[in-house]
Amino acid sequence: MERTYKHVSYFFVVILAILVFGFYNSYFSRFPNFTGLTYVHHAHTLLLLLWFAMLITQPILIYQKKPDMHRFIGKLSYVLFPLIVLSMLAAMKNQYFKLLPQMPEAQSLAFLYLPTAALIPFVTLYILAIAFRKQPPKHMRYMIASAVALLGPGVGRINFGIADFNTAVMFAFALCDAFLVGLLIYEYVKEKYYYPYVISLLICAAFHYAFPWVPASSMWQGFAHAVVHGLF
Repeated sequence: MERTYKHVSYFFVVILAILVFGFYNSYFSRFPNFTGLTYVHHAHTLLLLLWFAMLITQPILIYQKKPDMHRFIGKLSYVLFPLIVLSMLAAMKNQYFKLLPQMPEAQSLAFLYLPTAALIPFVTLYILAIAFRKQPPKHMRYMIASAVALLGPGVGRINFGIADFNTAVMFAFALCDAFLVGLLIYEYVKEKYYYPYVISLLICAAFHYAFPWVPASSMWQGFAHAVVHGLF
């Protein structure tokens, strides 16, 4: 493992801590009864916790020179990853039907853009990480970026004192992208493999900064409606 990434597990711990903090009021604070939550929320949370456990463990195994165990856990991700995607889609469907009695359908569908702006970059970056699994420097950077892509929903739930909803969402997106910008600058200064972070930033930013226009568009409304009504 590259010396500069020897302690990358701590980075994953920080991202997990931000997500737990962001979802504390809506999920973790409701322990042990979890009033108002369903099995979909529990499954989604458990799968993501397992995912971060994997992310935290994998660099440690490389550092301890246990490549066989690293590869074995990596193959387990082929099962865990699609389950996470399904749980995210199920959570989106659950959110849609929960909001539907409270607001117009168009607005409920527009809200689905927010988790989608995390889901699609997460899927894309994980696929890139697997595509480059035989090139460890690129594989590792895409896995790091895929974790950063999940930050949006968690950061968006943290109260930064911004009253306007759209501004708060864009602020949350900007904070997520700032992580990637920081990693990109670090790599560029060190003259390392910064291109994976360039590509990751472009993928995430494309979804983040389309937020003011896409959710209300007829194309998005039709797509989101087809997804939530066609699932399961």
